[in-house]
Order: sequence, then structure tokens, then C-alpha cells
Amino acid sequence: MTEWSFETQMEAFQAISDGWAKWMMANKVQEVVVEVEAVGTRAKASSRVLRPRGLMRRPAWADNELPTELVHQAVALRVAMARPGGGTWTWTKLSMNSQDYRLVSDFDYDRRPEMTPPVSAEDCAEELRLFPRDPKATPEWMRPGS
Repeated sequence: MTEWSFETQMEAFQAISDGWAKWMMANKVQEVVVEVEAVGTRAKASSRVLRPRGLMRRPAWADNELPTELVHQAVALRVAMARPGGGTWTWTKLSMNSQDYRLVSDFDYDRRPEMTPPVSAEDCAEELRLFPRDPKATPEWMRPGS
């Protein structure tokens, strides 16, 4: 795990904000939502974009149209947000809309990711190796032998 710093965290947030806003403006997107679940080296991400579509140009949602590199920025945020003894989040939902291009975030450090195949003991061990947690900061499902 790299040394945690507020500056690194803010730089990562700013990179996401700048990249998403630029892409949204260029593609006339009204809203972007990305959800990420991750543990160890495994991650599952999905994105939705809202933009005018069809003959009437009415706003409609479409899945996974956000460029891969912009989704990867959201996944990489786990590293920037890792804290010594506190680990990092296992779930996040990030969104931005065209009214203010402000990045809105929600994080959960204890939520068990829903993945296929399911999270394994090996995944949990890798998570704790990469992002160490104190025992009191380790959810039951992530503990060795659980």
C-alpha cells in the first residue's frame, strides 16, 4: 500500500472530475453514474449515461457507454483512498450531472462485493495484503477463516 495523503486523494478526484466533465460536454451527456465493487485485485464496474437519443432527442439511459479509461479512473480511486489500518472501499457509486459537473460520491468500506465467481478467501487475503486493516476495521466476511 502506498502512503496515504489527502493531496493524492484530491488529485485522483480532480482527474476523474476533469475527464468525466470533458467527455460529457463533448458527447452532450446529461449524467454519468458509475458503480464499482472490488476486493483484492478483482473489480466489477458498470456505468450508465443519460443523453438525448432517437428522433425526438429525449433523454434516455444507456449502459456502459462511458469510455473504459474513464471507468478505470474510478477503480483506481481505491488506491488513492486506502488508509493505513483502515483499508479501502469495496463499493462506490460515483455520479456527475451536466448542471454543475460536480463529482458526487458514496463509498462503503465494509460491503461484500457481489461478483461471479463469488468473493473467495484468497480474494480477501489479497485485499488485506494490498490494503491492510486493523482487526476492528475488518468486516467479518473479510476475516481469515470466515
